[in-house]
Amino acid sequence: MKLFDLITEKEVLNPAENWGTIEINGVCCDTRTIKTGDAFFALAGAKEDGAVYAKEAAEKGAACVVAEKPFAEALSVPTVLVHDVRESFANACFAAVGNPQKKIKIIGVTGTNGKTTITNVIKKILTDAGKKCAMFTTVGYDVCGAFYPSSHTTPPPEKLAPLFAEACRGGAEYAVMEVSSHAIAQKRVGALRFEVGIFTNITRDHLDYHKTMEEYTRVKASFFALCKNSVINLDDEKAHEIAAGAKENVCFVSAKKEADYTIKDIHISPDGMRYTLCGAGKEMPVSLAVAGDFNICNTAEAAVACLLLGISEKDICASLVGFGGVAGRMETVAKNVLPYTVIIDYAHTPDALIKALEACRKITRGTLYCVFGCGGNRDRGKRFEMGEIATRLADVAIITSDNPRNEEPEDIIADIVSGVDGGRTNYVTIVSRKEAIEYALENAKAGDVILLAGKGHETYIIDKDGTHYFSEKDVVMNFTERKEF
Repeated sequence: MKLFDLITEKEVLNPAENWGTIEINGVCCDTRTIKTGDAFFALAGAKEDGAVYAKEAAEKGAACVVAEKPFAEALSVPTVLVHDVRESFANACFAAVGNPQKKIKIIGVTGTNGKTTITNVIKKILTDAGKKCAMFTTVGYDVCGAFYPSSHTTPPPEKLAPLFAEACRGGAEYAVMEVSSHAIAQKRVGALRFEVGIFTNITRDHLDYHKTMEEYTRVKASFFALCKNSVINLDDEKAHEIAAGAKENVCFVSAKKEADYTIKDIHISPDGMRYTLCGAGKEMPVSLAVAGDFNICNTAEAAVACLLLGISEKDICASLVGFGGVAGRMETVAKNVLPYTVIIDYAHTPDALIKALEACRKITRGTLYCVFGCGGNRDRGKRFEMGEIATRLADVAIITSDNPRNEEPEDIIADIVSGVDGGRTNYVTIVSRKEAIEYALENAKAGDVILLAGKGHETYIIDKDGTHYFSEKDVVMNFTERKEF
């Protein structure tokens, strides 16, 4: 293929007569994997500028180097300058595999919390309606029955494009994916156009990367410029700011006020929830067998998205009845084995922890325990907030480790404890997460609820010695076997 099969001539800032005829074998942004004849895209990273590696790429056989500015030292291969090298790279990755994204209707879900649940719900509704759908989530990638472990919530374009090509070959009509703020900022989805974009909510997260909430919100809002239809949670205070980024049809969903689609007649019980979704002349009775009242809005947004995709009201409601939840998202473990309830949830932000604890409180007849920690080498500012939240909303907070990475777990725990009101004594600190969970399991009684927050679907702990296998489910099940419940 030729260079201008991958990027358009109008992207180029320094055109030369023969550049359109440069033969290209592939695209690359990493000199460790470059092959002879590749077009090397010099991407700027968080710590290093890809331009640093341009000379190495040329020496390893790159056909050309694509960058945003000229280099101080001339290269032995053409240097093609473009307006936005990340966007050009994303387009080139998909062009190199035949632009499969243009043959599939794509649904993207963004927001701080709820992305994985909504993505899974949409995949289920479409599949139950007889549609073939690929799915890309934090938990993993499902490409027409082939499953791949997740490397990123939203894969980079050099990985995403081949997965889309595989989905296309497998007959996928749809692809539903989580779209992270990092992916938006880094133009990972720059080559995609979304049939439907969904906004869940926005609360403090990733400020180690985005620095301010204003920037975090701006990035999220920019995603909706890529969407034909936008489904927005009107109950989030940033809803209108997010919707301002949308260019076409916007549908608001709310459980608190009149909207395009309004959630009414909510009923919650230990066995599940039900509500009526009203909008566009429809009244859809929805029944769910999952915990967490925030899943009412999650499933409502998924339902509206599927209506916009042409799925019938009847098929949507029938599919939601059978939705059993997502691994690590308000997931009840050892159900009907223990005399109390144990719930695993991925809540690792202040807002997510509030919602998870409030949902647990509604089904707690006795004591509510919360086992949680905060990740190392991430936004320190949320640690004291989560300490305050856990000790205020739980009866007993057990503060422990959660991927300390290169930090000392004791230092992270100290940051969390700094947010605890001086008059509260309803917490203990236990560095070992296994021991922290077992402390809750040993002390809980019938009618109590234990929330294990932060790890969710993860089956590992990351510390300064590396990544180690760790499963909260295993800890709970091993405990029940030892105690012979």
